[in-house]
Amino acid sequence: MDGELFIDVVLWAVYIALGVGLVAAVWSAVHGVRTHEQTADALASRRTSMIGYATAATVAVVMVVTYLLASTRPVVSNGRLFTDTWWLRCTDMLIFTSILLICVCSVIVVVAKFRR
Repeated sequence: MDGELFIDVVLWAVYIALGVGLVAAVWSAVHGVRTHEQTADALASRRTSMIGYATAATVAVVMVVTYLLASTRPVVSNGRLFTDTWWLRCTDMLIFTSILLICVCSVIVVVAKFRR
């Protein structure tokens, strides 16, 4: 089989996964807003919403910083030279952001485990 066929299959699988992920994220957000219970403790609900906002802002800032720090050196993959700086930076951004967030989450889990 031709290698191009596998690339097409992988690209379509990524598009489908992206679509399913976006639909799930939107559904989850809408469902969370509709079923959110109002707590009697206003301070607790404010703290919970602030944690959510801080998390979203932190991820956005990390993505911007990793994009700005990403490499623009051309890459050879499967015998082809890739020189598009925007895609090179986006690829590095996603890789480094994922690694950083996995490490941060692991540290948070370990700290929470031994905190109690």
